[in-house]
Amino acid sequence: MCGIVAFLSASNGPAPQAAWLQSMADVIKHRGPDDDGVWIHDRVGLSFRRLAILDLSPAGHQPMVSTDGQSAMVFNGEIYNYVELRRDLASRGHTFRSSGDSEVLLNAYREWGMEFVDRLVGMFAFCIVDLQRRRLVLARDRFGIKPLYYHASDAGVLFASEIKALRRSGLWHGDLNTARFARWLAFGRTESVPEDQDTFLEGIHQVPAGHLCEVPFDGPMRMQPFWTPSLIEKSGSPDDLDTLLEHFEDSMRLHMRADVPVGVMLSGGMDSVSIACEMARIRAVTAPDQPLHAFCYLSDDFDESQQLSDTIQQTGCAVHTLRDDGARTFWSRLDQVIWHHDEPVHSPSVLMGYELYRAASANGIRVVLSGQGADETLGGYHYLFDHLLVSAALEGRLPTVLTQARAVASVSARPVREVLARTIQLLRAHVLSASPVFRRVAAERRLREAPGRQFLTPEFSARALPAPELFRGESLSAALVRAIKRTPLPQYLRVEDRNSMAHSVEARVPFLDHRLAELALALPAMAKLSDGWNKRVLRDAMRGRIPDSVRLRQEKLGFPTSARRWFATELADDLREVTTNGRVMQMGWFDSTAVHRALERHIRGEFDATNLLFNI
Repeated sequence: MCGIVAFLSASNGPAPQAAWLQSMADVIKHRGPDDDGVWIHDRVGLSFRRLAILDLSPAGHQPMVSTDGQSAMVFNGEIYNYVELRRDLASRGHTFRSSGDSEVLLNAYREWGMEFVDRLVGMFAFCIVDLQRRRLVLARDRFGIKPLYYHASDAGVLFASEIKALRRSGLWHGDLNTARFARWLAFGRTESVPEDQDTFLEGIHQVPAGHLCEVPFDGPMRMQPFWTPSLIEKSGSPDDLDTLLEHFEDSMRLHMRADVPVGVMLSGGMDSVSIACEMARIRAVTAPDQPLHAFCYLSDDFDESQQLSDTIQQTGCAVHTLRDDGARTFWSRLDQVIWHHDEPVHSPSVLMGYELYRAASANGIRVVLSGQGADETLGGYHYLFDHLLVSAALEGRLPTVLTQARAVASVSARPVREVLARTIQLLRAHVLSASPVFRRVAAERRLREAPGRQFLTPEFSARALPAPELFRGESLSAALVRAIKRTPLPQYLRVEDRNSMAHSVEARVPFLDHRLAELALALPAMAKLSDGWNKRVLRDAMRGRIPDSVRLRQEKLGFPTSARRWFATELADDLREVTTNGRVMQMGWFDSTAVHRALERHIRGEFDATNLLFNI
């Protein structure tokens, strides 16, 4: 829910003005069409756009000010355990004027100080003005589900939910972060630009996930982490399945708390089906007369009809389906999608997600649950089998390595010797990665071999400096932590937030309840992947709770679109125009001859240039 703006003027800077603060909030009105507000005290200004999810009354208005006037707050997100926290705070003497989570958050800070974030279960980005201690306190949730950007200048420091609000301020006079663009275009995917505080615009940064930010009125900004995913795996227990199921059920119960209708993004995959089936089970008890609305994308490129049919039969959900509307619709909406996202997105599939949230909004659904985060915490990606074998080898369990290599070979249709050779290669990288020289040489080699470099000019390509990063020889637990903190989860969460908020819909991700995620990461590697099965523990926990056509399917499908075909047919002339006269082609980034050759080969069906053309 919501969009926030916060400004602290420098001691000799301009005082915040209401109209100026309001203009920044208005540019992100889509994040909160239900209410707005501005609060100013001396050098501090807050503005807000509200999407009413809990306590729909005026009592939930923000900026919210404490009863004694010493604290004020703007808050984006949801605190799912607000009922339990409210009960605790009431026992300590706190009183409440509203029934939602915002006032609980403000009073929790006043009761427990900076440590209160450890008690929060939810997704959040907030700014609290503490007049008594003369400081701003800001925080972003553990996984970075909710965004928080900032820009510091001589005028002061400015925070906002989206980059476009910072640009509206008139304080930012920077340029493109060309090193970041060069790395993205060299590798071809945004997932190849690991998450950090930088953005694709110089001078605009983000508060890192799981961090507190303290900004004294007269002192430097201080960042400190309050949570980080653990690399430590615990020994297995017969109770693991029951514990995982208990945590999942509790997460689902909390994530369904809302004073507005709640729906689900549904595919034929195990994550979204697990959520849909649990939602149906909970609703059968709590709201049997309310239909469960599910939103589903259907593509001619893959068939999940059996899985979806079985899920619909089990849940009784009302399914709203979306199919490709055609190349022209895709092309006409691309500009607005880019505007909402502010930064590059990873693939044309983002537009399908954008349209699904449009459908949710059109059907009156204000909250939608999705399965993001399960792959990164429970081991859903097939490349993670490589890391499973590395983990077993590092622990000296050679019989396990051989047994699991045979299973991986069977699933991937690769010879066992090839799987084992890959494991040896990764082990070598793991041992050598202790050397800074090896890390530098390996990063440089990866950059030299990046598939997109052939389409960049040498001058621009040289800007793509090798980035320090973890190596592929790491253990499974290290690979999962990298997936959570660096790539790809941060990019996928950014897409989910912008797509949903573009249509004033709140996206919730139950698999990223930090208690469930911590449990999943702590499970032994073999509980997550083994015998050719990914997310093994979730499959076992969902036995009898989701259709077996979903639970027992080993194939992992992506989210394909028809962009490859469109770029070769209906949109070919549009792409010829863009790659000839488009502004980006005049910037000296791309080798126009190489790009035109790739486009013509794509049209003839000799080469797949979909990613290149979409990025341009």
